[in-house]
Amino acid sequence: MKPKLIPIRPLLYRPLLYRPLLVLAPVVLCFPLSGPLHAQDRKSASSPPEPPTPAARRFSDSRYRVAFEIPSAWNLSRRDGEVSTFRLDARSAPLSSQLRGVATIAFNPYPQSTFSGALVYFSISSRTSDADCARQAFLPLRRPTTTTGINGVSFSHGYDEHGGICIESRDDVYTAYRGKACYRFDLVVNTFCGGEVSGVRDMNHAEMEDIRARERKILNSIEFQP
Repeated sequence: MKPKLIPIRPLLYRPLLYRPLLVLAPVVLCFPLSGPLHAQDRKSASSPPEPPTPAARRFSDSRYRVAFEIPSAWNLSRRDGEVSTFRLDARSAPLSSQLRGVATIAFNPYPQSTFSGALVYFSISSRTSDADCARQAFLPLRRPTTTTGINGVSFSHGYDEHGGICIESRDDVYTAYRGKACYRFDLVVNTFCGGEVSGVRDMNHAEMEDIRARERKILNSIEFQP
């Protein structure tokens, strides 16, 4: 007796034709969701360019034989009170210290944030000791200091933060002892509290690091003249 043959309907093959489309559909839907997030990260991490004015120039102190570069879009002053408040920003600087120069950023790279200013102070404390000079980077919050080299000169590095309801100022302090004098550089970043009231947001980490990198660019250009 011959076995009975059962015809195969073409309809059984149809799921195979549509199955690859079902697998690919979720993958296609993922691309629009992830694309804008990566673009937003790149945008927040990018550094806004500096305007061409004021033009870049060189600061030189003939008495203490030191010079450094001021980038474009930064103001320069040799007196306190014109664009800065040295005693409020550099809290651990001795009362006897003398401000020799201050560079202040002349534009706001992040106008939609709580950023309010960046300053690089250069001051001198004469008739001091190596230990007292290094101690300036340690006070007033008594955080551990580190040592860093800048163009062949050893600096003590510490930092200070202060504010009311939030951190309104960070001061990175660098000191070096040379010729019985303490050379001090304060890299200050100021912000303000209550950004949600004024319609702006807090600075994020990438923006803060960008401002600090701009300040370190000035610091890394220091040259001590013989």
